[in-house]
Amino acid sequence: MKIYSGLLCVSLLGLAACGSNNTREDDFETIYKNDIQQILSKNQHFSDSLKNPTKKAFLLKGGEYFPDYEHPRTLNEKVIYVLYNYFMKSPITSVIGNKYYAKKFVVDLVGEQHVVKLLGVWDNPQDIEWDKLPNKFVLKSVRGHFGRQVILVNDKSKLNIPETIKKLEEFCELPFMQKYKNKRIIAEEYIDAENGLSVDYKFFCSYGKPLFAYCLATKQSEERDVDTKTFSFYSVPEWKRIPAIAGRHAQNSIPKPKHFKKMLEVASKLSKDFPLIRVDLFEVGNRVLLGELTEDASGGKNIISPVTWDFILGEKISVPSKAELNELITRDKIKSEKWLD
Repeated sequence: MKIYSGLLCVSLLGLAACGSNNTREDDFETIYKNDIQQILSKNQHFSDSLKNPTKKAFLLKGGEYFPDYEHPRTLNEKVIYVLYNYFMKSPITSVIGNKYYAKKFVVDLVGEQHVVKLLGVWDNPQDIEWDKLPNKFVLKSVRGHFGRQVILVNDKSKLNIPETIKKLEEFCELPFMQKYKNKRIIAEEYIDAENGLSVDYKFFCSYGKPLFAYCLATKQSEERDVDTKTFSFYSVPEWKRIPAIAGRHAQNSIPKPKHFKKMLEVASKLSKDFPLIRVDLFEVGNRVLLGELTEDASGGKNIISPVTWDFILGEKISVPSKAELNELITRDKIKSEKWLD
């Protein structure tokens, strides 16, 4: 197994790649212009990486190898390979990547008991029927944007409605909302975390087979009013913690979920037609609920340490050829019409 040394990150990308708070990514090409020009003339891998924003971002975060999206071997590379050659071209992404359409998709495949209850959907925030909503609820844009477009309402009587509408309108005007031609806002039931701890069970799946998982556990600190997150990979079905760290998160030791068998069943059914997808689930009492279906897990820029585990996890995934992916896209053009309106 050939893995490129992280020393290249230190010597050429310098502080910009290795975590400095003083160097902005925008300054990267200016500060290191001379070094870049020398390397561009000698190393095609580095040249290609700088031209591709995903590769460049991976290196800037501290990636220890040059990503190759044409001949993928690692987990990160295979996520991007499938994203570029399948999800970004298939209409099914407009279904699973939309929190309103995805509910219909999930209900058809595994039943409504596995979706968070929908309280309302509106094309314009000005049309929200506030009187019909309960005291506690959640507002989201249908695109979600990495969980950043979410408003938790703990007490409707204290909600500043004009300010909330303004914020929702700002969500809807972002460029990526225009791209997907959908500015809808949805309201969902409010799910309380047990004991202040929220655990996301995220299963990487291929054609109906859960391959491995990671748990993102979020603990709300009342003293500081901030979230403390821990993150660990787990083998499936053994549920043994994998000795790898992702990003800068501390590791956790999360017991096997109470409804593990049901989670595997749900993940299998939801992923059966996809070459690679992440199915995010969580438990609420005796319920197994879908968080989301994720086609671009961590954007293919998840820094896994030791880096050997990026390769080991990647080996568990067999990606189709581009021709096979094109066949899936053709299939999806008819299939996706069922859920889109």
